[in-house]
Amino acid sequence: MKKIYSLMVVAILGATTMFAQNFGASLDYAMWNGTMIENAESSSSIILGVNYSYNLSEDMDVVGSVGYGMGLGVIPMKADLNYGITDKISANFGMGMYMISDDGYKAVGVLEEGETERTKASTNEFGINLGLGYQVTNSITLGFNYNMVKGGDYGFNGMSFGLSYGFGAKSSEESKE
Repeated sequence: MKKIYSLMVVAILGATTMFAQNFGASLDYAMWNGTMIENAESSSSIILGVNYSYNLSEDMDVVGSVGYGMGLGVIPMKADLNYGITDKISANFGMGMYMISDDGYKAVGVLEEGETERTKASTNEFGINLGLGYQVTNSITLGFNYNMVKGGDYGFNGMSFGLSYGFGAKSSEESKE
């Protein structure tokens, strides 16, 4: 297990060095709520993540991210469209896969016809998210996201507040040249 973590760190650092202009790191605090996590010991997570941004146009980016949640164990893997409303404010909308590893997660399986017990449920859930970001500097962004995971009677949702840092952001003096 230690070798896997070491290999992941080397791969991330290597990729970050090669493509630093588009990579970033984030630290989020997420508060979760819903029927599927009522028995969990913690209803919040600290999520450490990495992201990659691909520029589509002057105002639109596609951002892919993956994180690791401590507290309520969740691994969000998301793809967002990020639209720049102004120079400092952006809105995002996206979807993602949420892998839940918390023991308190109550997944609901499928009840097959003629069976009395439900099948084992998946801990990989699909969801959508939307949010806003405020760019404090060229490198630092404050963000707010609302995540809806498997809505309806059996689902959960969460709000997250976070800080992200873009490794390859140019200073305003460099971008003028």
